[in-house]
Amino acid sequence: MGRPVYWLQAARLKFLPQGVMPVVIAGSISFAGGSFNAATFAITFLAAAAVQIGLTMFNDTLDYVYGTDRSILEKKNPFSGGSGVLASGLIQPRQAMVGIVLLYLFALGCTLYFAFSIGPEAMWIAALGAAISIFYSAKPFRFAYRGLGELMMFFGYGPVLTAWAYYIQTRAVNIDTLFVGAIPGMLMWTMILINEIPDYDEDKAANKRNIVYRLEPKNTKNLFLASIATIYIYIAVLLITKVLPVGCLLAFAGLPLAYLAGRAAHRHYRDPIKVAAANKYWVYTYSLTTLAIAAGFLLSH
Repeated sequence: MGRPVYWLQAARLKFLPQGVMPVVIAGSISFAGGSFNAATFAITFLAAAAVQIGLTMFNDTLDYVYGTDRSILEKKNPFSGGSGVLASGLIQPRQAMVGIVLLYLFALGCTLYFAFSIGPEAMWIAALGAAISIFYSAKPFRFAYRGLGELMMFFGYGPVLTAWAYYIQTRAVNIDTLFVGAIPGMLMWTMILINEIPDYDEDKAANKRNIVYRLEPKNTKNLFLASIATIYIYIAVLLITKVLPVGCLLAFAGLPLAYLAGRAAHRHYRDPIKVAAANKYWVYTYSLTTLAIAAGFLLSH
């Protein structure tokens, strides 16, 4: 089944925050509103983490099978194009699928528990998120291959996951929570853009018609820069309209990292290896910004 270190590489834990920070934000909103259960939060967090790792491995496996990601570890940008463990033969696709199924079964068990203990709505919201995660790469929809993958990641890692985690705590979903949930979604959308640029040649050869395939790297880089600006404008609007508490001003602490990500993308988008600096800084920006939003709600309690 492969050494444990290979499975850690396959899990790509550097991207775990994208799967769990919407849950943390939802928990912080619930806590600030006086409705928070620590045990429920822990189960929700673990279920989201399982789906994130499972989804990462599932996408990598399908991309490998479809012929998209075949570069070996030494030649890869570490933030894009899969983990490389399949291309290097460290883990076989069938072995990876066993791990993926186990992770999804764990998440399903958690969701069934919530459906019976809280209400069936928990199942329906989770089902929407599961459909997005599975059909991001899987047939018949293959969103990532039809230019819809980035949009699906916005919804799945933004409003949908945040709404699910918030509903489990409060048994309700309100419009303000969806607005706040759009923040990690926008951050994820932006991350997908910069992570796809180094894979342009491989994706084009495999006919993976994502945004970079359709716009080409230069225009995608410009969209990445515009998306960075849009995120901070959006956060400012939510602060002005009091959807976000004043403590969420902390989110602007990520601006220096966002600037470094944008500068690296502008300078190196043509070089799949050097552009890794932009990938790295945006991963840091995501984590710092989502943590700041969560902290802002906790400070408002």
